[in-house]
Amino acid sequence: MAYNFFPKTEDEILNKLGSKFPAQNLSDIVSVFSVLKTEFKALETPINIDLKKPSMVNVSRALQGDITIPKLKSQAKTKKINMKFGNGSSGNRGTANRGNIFEQQFATALIEWHKGKPVADAKILAAIKDLDKTYNIRKSKKFKVELEAGANTKRPLVFGSKIVLDNPKGQGKDVGKTVTDITLELDSGPVYLSLKLGGTTTFFNVGVKTILTKAEIQKEEITNSNGLKLLNLFGIDPVTFCRIFNGTLGTGYSQQNVQYNSLMMKELLETGVGHGYHIIHKLSGKVVSKSMNKQKMQKSTKVGSLTTYYGGKTGRGKRIDMEFASPLYKFKINIRDTQGGDGYPTRMMCDFSYV
Repeated sequence: MAYNFFPKTEDEILNKLGSKFPAQNLSDIVSVFSVLKTEFKALETPINIDLKKPSMVNVSRALQGDITIPKLKSQAKTKKINMKFGNGSSGNRGTANRGNIFEQQFATALIEWHKGKPVADAKILAAIKDLDKTYNIRKSKKFKVELEAGANTKRPLVFGSKIVLDNPKGQGKDVGKTVTDITLELDSGPVYLSLKLGGTTTFFNVGVKTILTKAEIQKEEITNSNGLKLLNLFGIDPVTFCRIFNGTLGTGYSQQNVQYNSLMMKELLETGVGHGYHIIHKLSGKVVSKSMNKQKMQKSTKVGSLTTYYGGKTGRGKRIDMEFASPLYKFKINIRDTQGGDGYPTRMMCDFSYV
């Protein structure tokens, strides 16, 4: 057996475990579930259980950083069970759920703050105060908070004379409507909040499966014009690229000061980062609040030298990593299989961290 029981209600726990687990263990599990569902309503399955382990419960990793095991034990008043963070065996990684929880927390805190009620999380309160300073929220007669994270608007690559990301809800590089997770309606107009979570997060995540195809990679001959254009933008050697994903190169290597197309790179990054929104980024110990206007977009995407890692940092992975920096961000673009399939590339992701 494994951690493959993901209860959605207290009744499910009682019905499934009532005849199998000791009474006190069962009571502890129900109490833990109740505490988590009360505090994190957006997470459908906060715990997972191995039916052969009545004394151990996995708490979803989606909650790691938002609650500690000692705090949970204290709140639930457990006596018999132990707990650890884990996602179980269903593949329920919880990243999207964790993001949704933060978005709901921030939206709720913003509404409560506007009503004059206290905001318990000092980091979130500091970010709200920064928003107020930037957009004069308190002075606005109009105040409406719309949670829009569920939209998950896709921004695929568009190939022409340049390579750009699509902006389906906006025009040009003004991407506020497209990337918003929470829209704040004020007298002065909408404020689009893009919420980020954790140390490793992305500006864009796009599919490349139909551009850099498995069939062409296996033949070690990229003929798709868009695929070649994408590789040429980054200065990636097509044959080496194919051999990395075919596993025929042996150990990969790194290449510094790669000659890339700087004009096309800037255009790709500017459409990926965009402007016309405000970043709210929850990191360990703080919540970053930062407006992204046109000037900051341009500064963010003014990048320098590029280092390429064929095979990733270890040289043994089926991936290509490219690292470079601007005055505001450190970027890593990677091309890899993100679906845990056959190892051939499915997506291109642009991760960032702060300089």
